[in-house]
Amino acid sequence: MLSSRRGRTARRPDTLPPRRRPVRRGERGVALIMAIVVVLILALLTAGIAWMAMAELEMGRLTRLDAVAQYLAQAATEHQVYLLKRDKNAGAIPYMNYPSSDPDKWYLTSLICLLNCTGNPSSRRWSISATGEIRQYNPDGTWTVLQTRTILTEVDITYDGVAPDLYRYPQEVTIRRWEEALP
Repeated sequence: MLSSRRGRTARRPDTLPPRRRPVRRGERGVALIMAIVVVLILALLTAGIAWMAMAELEMGRLTRLDAVAQYLAQAATEHQVYLLKRDKNAGAIPYMNYPSSDPDKWYLTSLICLLNCTGNPSSRRWSISATGEIRQYNPDGTWTVLQTRTILTEVDITYDGVAPDLYRYPQEVTIRRWEEALP
């Protein structure tokens, strides 16, 4: 330590405290405001990304429901063709739960005979409208239909057999038209 004239001890130059910059007017609290603005911008970006992710998840869920409803309508068509092959006088399929363990999935058909509808002809032409539905059970005991798909099909079934079971057994199934009905 060095002594000075006034009796105070002088510090060595390497131990001097750092000089402080003088505070200018209007600059007080700027760092706090800047930090708040940056945090706010980051929060908005995070919220936007989270919203986009939720929208993507919902779109994926709806796409999956649409595909399942389509498969249910196809299953209804196949089921109806099977019933017509077994019995040419079979009726339409009423609301059927498929599979029976999952109460959210349903299908049904409507059936119109277009050609050779009476008697015991060797072939018949059918128009089948098959609908698949995805439902959601509500707490009040009702169901809400979430998704519906319908397939319109025209089918020719040719039967064969010998007396006394003439034209009883299916020989050939021809799908003449298969199209989706738009909502």
